[in-house]
Amino acid sequence: MKKSMVSLIVVGLTSTAVAAETKPMSTVPAQPKEQVTLSNYTQTPFNKWAFKNMGIHPTVMVARDGAINGLPQALTPKIVNHKFTYSDEELSFRDAMVNDHTDGYIIIKDGNILHEEYFGDFTAKDHHMWASSTKSLVGQALGLLVEQGKINVDEKVSTYISELNGTHFGEQTLRTILNMTSAIHYSEDYVNMAPGDVHFEYFRRLGFIPAYDLMALDPINTNTPRDLLSFASIFEKAENLDVNHKFEYHSPNVDVIGWVIARVSGQPLNTFIADNIWSKLGVEHDAFFMTDMNYNPVATGGFNTTLRDFARVGLAMVNNGQYNGEQVFSEKWVKDSFNITEEENAHMLNSVYKDSNNEVFDSHLEGYKNFLWVHDSNKNIATYRGVFGQFLYINQEKNLVIATFSSADSASNAARDSSKARIQAFESLARSL
Repeated sequence: MKKSMVSLIVVGLTSTAVAAETKPMSTVPAQPKEQVTLSNYTQTPFNKWAFKNMGIHPTVMVARDGAINGLPQALTPKIVNHKFTYSDEELSFRDAMVNDHTDGYIIIKDGNILHEEYFGDFTAKDHHMWASSTKSLVGQALGLLVEQGKINVDEKVSTYISELNGTHFGEQTLRTILNMTSAIHYSEDYVNMAPGDVHFEYFRRLGFIPAYDLMALDPINTNTPRDLLSFASIFEKAENLDVNHKFEYHSPNVDVIGWVIARVSGQPLNTFIADNIWSKLGVEHDAFFMTDMNYNPVATGGFNTTLRDFARVGLAMVNNGQYNGEQVFSEKWVKDSFNITEEENAHMLNSVYKDSNNEVFDSHLEGYKNFLWVHDSNKNIATYRGVFGQFLYINQEKNLVIATFSSADSASNAARDSSKARIQAFESLARSL
């Protein structure tokens, strides 16, 4: 497949020299060379500014409510000097954060902040994109409707979304979608894409690649799919791949689940999460969702919050959904999310993530379920993961949460060596506590 020039938007290939001399949005008005645009916002150094100002895309609010639940402190700053070995190199925990262009991180043990640190212009009051860590939140949101008996994950998608009748997605069960074993013809390749490729066109609807031609279309006068939900019907089954054979990380699965949540609940996804999750966590700030051009919240990667509020989600996960005196997530669903069956483990073993010859090999992964990356289903260790270094590490055995926001120099965490060192830092620190 040929590489499109547009692919440079996604991977952040600004030269080191240019990055060193450019300070995005540092003057008023911004000079041309420092102007953040829809075409450069994922590139270094522009992403440092963009990822905390994702209002460059259409957005909708997710309102907080109630009293703020403060996070107690048991400050242990020396914890970041913890040493571990990655690829025959000794690093400190803090080294791993710095090396992967971290904007901020927080470590919470037994509900107490051990340490938090912010870099550059990023502060505790700034919002930051979650990217695909949003997927894991959406997975837990669906669990609330399952708990209420309004959704059966063994039913076909078309049971809930009539618009997908007769399509590949429509014929799959929700369980298949939640485990990303839907075998769609698609590639989550952020580098190699060209106009006309299905994932190129998908990323245009997502907003990852600017689509000025689609923005100009009047939906009254065209049936061209402009948004993520209309585009869902386009996906077909991949040739030579069986459904429920292997895990393939494919973002469009989450758009479908976000649509199911909205349809069954009768609320837009952002409102459902505000009413049922965000208002119960005792968060400090409102959140917001990026949307597509039809103002559908981007379920697969659009959530934005402050770092401490990101960590509060982890505190609920580490306690089986309970936090701030509320059962925020379904206890049964959280426990099920960590419970990797033999079949689900086989899905992971069949994937590129367990191919030791592949650049995305991940020694930590046991399975993927309900949009959660499960490291160990006995100790209940898992992560939320988003491109460019957004991580929420959850370790129930150690009652430990680590949250990180970053503006890394390439999108794929799975292929980026400094990101692999970051995960090793999480695991090694947890073992030491």
